[in-house]
Amino acid sequence: MFIARNILVEIKDKRDLKEHISKKFNLASEQIESIEIIRRSIDARKRGRLKFNYTVLCEISGNFKSHPELVKYSPKPAPKLFKKKIINNPLIIGTGPAGLFAALSLVEQGFSPILFERGKEIVDRNKDVMDFWENSILNPESNVQFGEGGAGTFSDGKLTSRGKDFFTSNVFDLLIKFGADPDIKVNALPHLGTDGLKKIVLNIRKYLIENGCEFHFNSKFEDIKSENGRVTKIKINGSWLESETIILAIGNGARDTYRMLSESIRMESKPLAIGFRIEHPIDFINQAFYGKNTDFNVSGAATYRLTAKYKERGIYSFCMCPGGKVIAASSGFGQVVTNGMSYSLRDNNFSNSAIVATLNENDYGTGIFAAMDFQETLEKKCFNPDLPYHAPSQNAEDYLNNTTSKKVRTNSYRPAIYNANLNDFFSKSINSALKAGLYKFEKTAPGFIKNGVLIAPETRTSAPVRILRDREKFNSIGLDNFYPIGEGSGYAGGIISSAVDGYKVGKIFQK
Repeated sequence: MFIARNILVEIKDKRDLKEHISKKFNLASEQIESIEIIRRSIDARKRGRLKFNYTVLCEISGNFKSHPELVKYSPKPAPKLFKKKIINNPLIIGTGPAGLFAALSLVEQGFSPILFERGKEIVDRNKDVMDFWENSILNPESNVQFGEGGAGTFSDGKLTSRGKDFFTSNVFDLLIKFGADPDIKVNALPHLGTDGLKKIVLNIRKYLIENGCEFHFNSKFEDIKSENGRVTKIKINGSWLESETIILAIGNGARDTYRMLSESIRMESKPLAIGFRIEHPIDFINQAFYGKNTDFNVSGAATYRLTAKYKERGIYSFCMCPGGKVIAASSGFGQVVTNGMSYSLRDNNFSNSAIVATLNENDYGTGIFAAMDFQETLEKKCFNPDLPYHAPSQNAEDYLNNTTSKKVRTNSYRPAIYNANLNDFFSKSINSALKAGLYKFEKTAPGFIKNGVLIAPETRTSAPVRILRDREKFNSIGLDNFYPIGEGSGYAGGIISSAVDGYKVGKIFQK
């Protein structure tokens, strides 16, 4: 078996993939005995002439000339993990991707874990989120951040990963098992949309319950007790529970949990990036990045990934949502948080992305919670008590000119926006970096500034702290039966990496 890379096929080209492989590597068609697509991405370097870029696994017979992009396939063995024997079913705190996939992994090991979630199950959670978007009524325990499925449930549902290692492949297989389109295994930028994610999460819960797992919603993790390097009890809704093993899978917005844990667990501040969402009409983004002659029924809505540098700061687009919406994602009273969301069809009239600049201790100071406090201060600063949970917004060109927009262009944000000068919310240094980024992105896509609407703030790019854990055994440093996992613990950065982290940690336990 061989790996064949960089098989470029124009998206309008209807010829058989075998023909393209034969031509590139000077092979007779009959030499190619089988083809399995491993990866398919879009090469958009020539707008209007987009190409699919395939990586395939193929079986080739006979003799042929060597080629640097045709290499022998060597399957990677499953990595060896530290193993730990336990008797009782672990407790899992949190039902986002990390918590759910830790549970799936534990079920494969013969356990039936018990899951606790501070928020509500998906159907009731969805009602709370809709009430928030339509009426600005926030439930601090059931919202875009907290509840079954985690924050990713109300997102674009992107399934991006840096590689397809053993555990990542397992996670993709499980997603397909529970309802995802099999194409997610080959698409370079697979996504499910919030509607697709909700269905999969419900199917996972049903499967886990059928395998003896318990789910407890509206169950808040409030405290821990430890002795001799072990957690002896955890407090849920005022009641103390004993457990041999506790897996912590909180989200990155669980600030109260971070503060509670800091009294007994080693943690460190983690750098973050902040900025705003930028939104454009989808037709502009499609033409600017893919070209007006593209068949978008084949390519899908255009995506982009932009980066820039300004002095010591990096500026980049983050969590780009083609055909999506900008949404209110607050989890605390008197705080404004934005995020991007889309449905599986990505057929809304707008496309949006976060534009953020990296921060460091010169911005937010020192201390475990310095970055987190900086986040929260900005979110409160953007809150207008006369217009609860409306987000400050400004046309991009007015932001660059330091002028409040007289009328902000039509946008998708829910519940609503209010006109503001975003220069007032960020420091001079951060504003300079964000503006430098916008100017550079304008060169890549002319009209990016003129057609852009800014909606602030974007603060939840990653967890602001990391709970320190052993590199091999995965337990919290100093507590050998407490296992922090996923994005909220500082070890992942999205749906897939969180799910992989949870799934991998679940594999260390044996009966």
